[in-house]
Amino acid sequence: MLDYEYVGNLHVHSTYSDGTGDIADIVKAARKASVDFIGLNDHHTLGALKDGYEGWHDGVLLLVGMENNHNYHHYLSYGVTEEVPDNTENPQEVIDHVNGQGGIGFIAHPFEKGSRLVFGGHAYTWNNWAVKGFTGICVWNYSSQWRDGATSFLKALYQIYLNPHYAITGACPRALAKLDEIARERKVVAIGGTDAHAVNVKYGPFTACIFPYEFLFRTVNTHVLLAAPLSGDLNSDKIGIYGALRHGHCFVAFDYYFSANGFRFWAENGRELLNMGDETRFTTGWQLRAKLPGAGEISVIHNGQRIHSEKTAELTFAVRDPGVYRLEVRRRKGGKMIPWIYSNFIYFR
Repeated sequence: MLDYEYVGNLHVHSTYSDGTGDIADIVKAARKASVDFIGLNDHHTLGALKDGYEGWHDGVLLLVGMENNHNYHHYLSYGVTEEVPDNTENPQEVIDHVNGQGGIGFIAHPFEKGSRLVFGGHAYTWNNWAVKGFTGICVWNYSSQWRDGATSFLKALYQIYLNPHYAITGACPRALAKLDEIARERKVVAIGGTDAHAVNVKYGPFTACIFPYEFLFRTVNTHVLLAAPLSGDLNSDKIGIYGALRHGHCFVAFDYYFSANGFRFWAENGRELLNMGDETRFTTGWQLRAKLPGAGEISVIHNGQRIHSEKTAELTFAVRDPGVYRLEVRRRKGGKMIPWIYSNFIYFR
């Protein structure tokens, strides 16, 4: 079992590209939000890495990646040390450059819809699904989903001032479906992120920040699970976190109302144990197990199909067929069930 859990907020922008906060602002917000590490993805640059900002800052680990491409095919990378050239028309070249440096990469907000109030309605989608070699997909982008819901000026005001989570409905169904499709052929990893910019906007007499870093760092996070605790040494800690992200030893959670710390999903057969991201040849006798930090509605997804749901804090479910299994969890808030946790896969081939 992977016993050490760390909460990360991925896909963050700073003043090195189009974010409004510098590194000190971002680290301060992360500390206030109780985030353990930040994944910086400024557009087209590794400036923060070159300037020596990657590392531990007051208990927060800042990891520097980048975000590539322009009008579509946005790609998030980590573990690269040289800036990756953009290639919007041929994203395979970007993926290959990241892999060539030993990095990992994730397709960002592939099915966002956009809003006519922002960027003239342009949506930064992923169109070329013939690409190979990417590590995974960001299945839940908070800022992208928020913007998709801001279909009118009045709705935008409502979301800014009264109900910021109005349009937040969970991981993107199309992204999850694509993830399930790919997982049946090869290992692939789900992450979540916020696309945090802390953008300051002004519409006539109305001004607002959409949204402050601290707010966003309390929303969609990626929790990584490690076999050993982080040591405070940058190089070994990078290896640990990037290894967890590469292998799917992680899960996506909406931590705003309920912390997902303590969630675990594994499989066992009395002799062996599989963590999220692990793969084995199918034999009889395996059981899926899950524990939640609070009771919720757990759904078992097999090869993209929901095959079981129950309200519980602990799940035991017999694996009767080969395939890929993941969990989705909702939890009651007031009078409605809200999306909470999305696991990565366990693979029975």
